[in-house]
Amino acid sequence: MLNIWGAKNRPLRPRPDRRGPTRDPRDAARDFVAFLAEREALDGAGHERALAALDLPGRRPLPVLLIELGLIHEATLVTALSEATGLPILDPGGVPGAPVLAEAIGADDCARARVLPLSAGPGGLAVAVVDPFDLEIADALAHLTDRPVTRCLIGPGHFERAHRAVYGDAVPDEDGAADDDLARLQDVASQAPIVRLAARLARKAFELAASDIHLEAEEADMRVRYRVDGVLIEAERLAKSVQLALTTRIKIQAGLNIAERRLPQDGRMKAPDRGQDIDIRVSTLPTAHGESVVLRVLDGSRRVDDFSGLGFDAPAIARIEAMTSRPNGLVLVTGPTGSGKTTTLYAALKRLNGPHLKVVTVEDPVEYRMAGVNQVQAHPGIGLDFAAALRSILRQDPDVVMVGEIRDGETARIAVQASLTGHLVVSTLHTNSAAAAVTRLMDMGIEPYLIAATLNGVVAQRLVRILCDACAAPLPATERERLALGVPATAPLRLRRPCGCPACNGTGYRGRRVVSEVMLLDGELRGMIAECAGERAIAARARAGGMVPLAESGRLLAAGGRTSLDEVGRVLEGL
Repeated sequence: MLNIWGAKNRPLRPRPDRRGPTRDPRDAARDFVAFLAEREALDGAGHERALAALDLPGRRPLPVLLIELGLIHEATLVTALSEATGLPILDPGGVPGAPVLAEAIGADDCARARVLPLSAGPGGLAVAVVDPFDLEIADALAHLTDRPVTRCLIGPGHFERAHRAVYGDAVPDEDGAADDDLARLQDVASQAPIVRLAARLARKAFELAASDIHLEAEEADMRVRYRVDGVLIEAERLAKSVQLALTTRIKIQAGLNIAERRLPQDGRMKAPDRGQDIDIRVSTLPTAHGESVVLRVLDGSRRVDDFSGLGFDAPAIARIEAMTSRPNGLVLVTGPTGSGKTTTLYAALKRLNGPHLKVVTVEDPVEYRMAGVNQVQAHPGIGLDFAAALRSILRQDPDVVMVGEIRDGETARIAVQASLTGHLVVSTLHTNSAAAAVTRLMDMGIEPYLIAATLNGVVAQRLVRILCDACAAPLPATERERLALGVPATAPLRLRRPCGCPACNGTGYRGRRVVSEVMLLDGELRGMIAECAGERAIAARARAGGMVPLAESGRLLAAGGRTSLDEVGRVLEGL
């Protein structure tokens, strides 16, 4: 296939019959920057930055630079280009339904030149261009197709969407970026508008007490969502044109490779909030429309260091303290992702940590720093997974070991052996209930008699949202609700419902707390486990011994007016 850069991929040349000197497109672009400044579409600082960007290495169209720098809105830019050049603006409905002259003009060529063929006939070829100052593109097309070329204008963002609609692929813009493009990209990412945008997004997360910021690349724009109290809330949509610069800014701050956009990356950065630096974990993921970025806010000031502050009631706390007070054994915290398991482990370590004990952890990642604790970051890519790290930790003569998660049989076996040889091992496991942790260990290949000998206890937990005290309203209890809660008609009941106010950002909820079931092993339970009793039998015996099941714990919280029945149903559905 021939392309608009000339036959056999030779560099572009003007048409042989063109008369007169060719003006440098950059001179025309500088004149247009002055045109924008005269009409006050650019302020003084914007005028200077636009001129400086034109002098960066690598030929970049001025309209693209202006949008990437955040100096002007695309609609304003295209209107000003039309006034300055006399070219019409492409109507939104003027995008063709299929490629025009696809046998001669390839999709990649159109993307690199930012030109969109609209129609072709004996009388000529109509195209939409992003950069009206580069006349050589039109000359090359005319020479290639042997047709006169007429041009109209299209904005950079509109071009990207139109190119995808016509050719069904992503614009190969910076994916193969050369060194000069990376230098330009770093410069754009360091410009004030992008710096302010990144800081504003972080500041909003701190104001909402969000645990995560989700920047999701979509076809036409970039969606910003915050996870507040475990629920995602959409906050705004950013222009597609700032996506690359914003992602690059975050990757620079997190120490990631800005040239790599094909593979996931993980890093860490800091952001200021109320006089202190907040740790933020950064994760990038390539998607069909660009990189998706998730920022996990690791605000140590929000972490509650005691069990009561997390929401455990007095009987549950007594059971947890009993299982963690033993000098050896295995203590597990179970639940799905995002249920607060790691925070509960940190609360346990906070209680145990002291000058008389050596405490070592292996985590992936290390979310919070704790003074006096030796914290190891797992690196599976170099062979330092949980199992390998745990082997090395045991040679350090620890008293207490925390393993971020027991994911496989090898880690489980080492943890059990460590608990047999005089160490207290605390870890997490992905199961739905406390009793299910026993069968999960069996599935990993741990012999029942070893589980019975080493397991001190299991905490199964979830996080439910707490009603906002500023706006929660009383809810009369119906017979159906009393039946669901197991509360007699004469018993007091304080149901409340969410309403929404500025204090809770309109959600009706503010903050979260734990609902849990705590299974402390006794002699009878150990005997049942050694005899391979099933999950239901173990759970029934634990309940008979005083364990409050998860579902009941949630219902009690709703009956006391701390949360709503709907929230309990959402979190504990199926239990």
